[in-house]
Amino acid sequence: PGLLLLLFSSLRAANFSVPVVSTPHSPSQDELTFTCTSINGYPRPNVYWINKTDNSLLDQALQNDTVFLNTRGLYDVVSVLRIARTPSVNIGCCIENVLLRQNLTVGSQTGNNIGERDKITENPVSTREKTEVTWSVLGVLCLLVAVAVAIGWVCRDRWLRRSYAGVWAVRPEPELTGHV
Repeated sequence: PGLLLLLFSSLRAANFSVPVVSTPHSPSQDELTFTCTSINGYPRPNVYWINKTDNSLLDQALQNDTVFLNTRGLYDVVSVLRIARTPSVNIGCCIENVLLRQNLTVGSQTGNNIGERDKITENPVSTREKTEVTWSVLGVLCLLVAVAVAIGWVCRDRWLRRSYAGVWAVRPEPELTGHV
């Protein structure tokens, strides 16, 4: 059922760009501000900030997300995170594309630690689901080919019957006699 919905609707998806996390700055002595930006994705993303020390999600009340459609009809997102200042912070910004089952995560650190490289993670279940979808699509395509061949065969038989009139018996022509 989900496959048919996907095939016959105007459903679309686009990968977001790898998020860019700005270096933290402090508008005050008590607070650090991080900004995460990602562009050109579809559908509307979910944005999460992660405490990379224990992999816990940060409270969404600490972030302010701005998501808007750009001129290409795709979504751009800017998320601003404000947290209390600590000597060493290790956080990550995660942009989730639910339709593609994809998470793009970028880390940022303060203190003496070196920043983490960008990484792209996929839901481990998605590989199995991709295989199922692939087989479903192949099954539907085989069914469509079989229907097309059957329709072609029926039309061919009808065309051949109309164009072939059968054997004609040859009748001798009556001879003309001299009678008028």
